[in-house]
Amino acid sequence: MRERIKLYRRPELRHARLIMAWPDTGHVGLRVVEYLKTKLGAERLGRIEPDDFSLVPWVSVREGVIERLELMKNEFYGWKNTQGGEDLLIFRSEQPTAKTHEYVALVLEVASLFGVERLYTAGSFGATGITHTEEPLVLGVVNEPSLRQFLESNHVKPYPEYKGVGNIHSSFLWYAKGRGMQAISLWSPMPYYVARLPLPWSNYPKCSLAILEKLIDMENIRIDTGELESLARQTEADMAKIYDELCEQAKSEFAYPSVESATAYTEDAAEPISDDDLKRMMRDLDDFFRKGK
Repeated sequence: MRERIKLYRRPELRHARLIMAWPDTGHVGLRVVEYLKTKLGAERLGRIEPDDFSLVPWVSVREGVIERLELMKNEFYGWKNTQGGEDLLIFRSEQPTAKTHEYVALVLEVASLFGVERLYTAGSFGATGITHTEEPLVLGVVNEPSLRQFLESNHVKPYPEYKGVGNIHSSFLWYAKGRGMQAISLWSPMPYYVARLPLPWSNYPKCSLAILEKLIDMENIRIDTGELESLARQTEADMAKIYDELCEQAKSEFAYPSVESATAYTEDAAEPISDDDLKRMMRDLDDFFRKGK
């Protein structure tokens, strides 16, 4: 198995923490690890050879000629904490499209080689009942009951009960337990009407910032978050502008309907639509947001 692990360097990491992310809703998890990697100056350490794990390559075509083909991109980075905290192993990767269990085992093997004691995954998903005007929540799932207290002491809410289809984060939580590693999956839900927008409008750095701040507290990482804070404020302002435009569009289209029957949002279609009704429409009517862009 180790022949599929390609390491360029193997520094000794002390009480290492592994932080991982893959493409997700709003580019949330990847922005967390990319920000950490860049701001900490983490050095590239290696990768997993992608051939066995990529059935869907990324290609580039120009004027009918294929110019580039890439399999699953992934990379490990390392950072030594000279200020007394734990060292970091950072992993960013595209989603494997084949042999997921083998992929997970290889990443955990690398974690073992670097002495990782605890790993984190970061991600997001679209959720109803929240809006872009609210501060994002951070939810957590752990692989040991004892870690729930650790979550709560850092103001991370345990994820509610769930039974259903899992994902790659679930696999890492489960198989890390078999290797004696603590594992924490951090999730920051974003408004689903933003999540349904096409790229780049679905990028949502507010959730990335929320997760990053929790990681900083959990692992005593000293890092300047100012750049991400600025990006989050700008995105919030842009989203507020889009929201206001869509509210005005909603008023013109629904406040005075001509031949349509009354909508389910008001008892009397002739009455002005309330702010609460408009907010509910923003969450429920996907087509509004597609038309808005």
